[in-house]
Amino acid sequence: MQERRKKILKAVVKEYQRTGQPVASSDLARPVRGTASNGARRKQFDFSPATARAEMLVLDREGFLEQPHISAGRVPTDKAFRFFIEEFGEDELNQNERERVLAQMCKFHDDSMKEMAQFLADCSRGLGVSGIFGREADWHGAGLKWLAEEPEFEDTDLKNIMKCFDSLEEDFNKFFSDMDEETAIFIGRENPIRYLRDYSLIVTGFERDGERGVLGILGPKRMNYQKNKFVVEETRKRIKAKR
Repeated sequence: MQERRKKILKAVVKEYQRTGQPVASSDLARPVRGTASNGARRKQFDFSPATARAEMLVLDREGFLEQPHISAGRVPTDKAFRFFIEEFGEDELNQNERERVLAQMCKFHDDSMKEMAQFLADCSRGLGVSGIFGREADWHGAGLKWLAEEPEFEDTDLKNIMKCFDSLEEDFNKFFSDMDEETAIFIGRENPIRYLRDYSLIVTGFERDGERGVLGILGPKRMNYQKNKFVVEETRKRIKAKR
């Protein structure tokens, strides 16, 4: 992909992550925070909205953007989010975000699966899941209140997740109970759990007292992947350190 097109796609993804609304070429031409050396507000790009619009049309044809309804704006597709993660996923996570996550982790009262699920939910503002499978199953989910605040989760979507909530343990056991200490990111249709394919899921495995377990965050496809990946991996480290 051409470098200019990469920059535009990255900007569209980040703007959509921020607002949850379709992104128009005019949105990319708006000034951003910070100032240039002469005191003027900086712009994201040094080319015109017309150029951005033309490049966005190419990205649309290539399957990276789509138009959800009749408007000037477009939203990233699953393909776009996957490209974003693979191309820019190694960018340094904001240090302030890291410190906030670690500071919140220090407030743990215990290391129960219930508290882990709530921590994952509160850090990500999504649905946090944690569980141990085996002889003494210990499964918990938390964070439906956060999903209810996201524009992607309309009443019908949230109701569908709530209806399937009780089967999440069985489905996570089926697909993720053998995970090693790795982190997997599933975007939309990549999700092996069929009824969750409109959303994104980050999961990692762990072992405690000889039993396999899993940690996960479910949220909208515009979730902060870098931060949420950091959250589940730091939680896994916490579990490992307490063995």
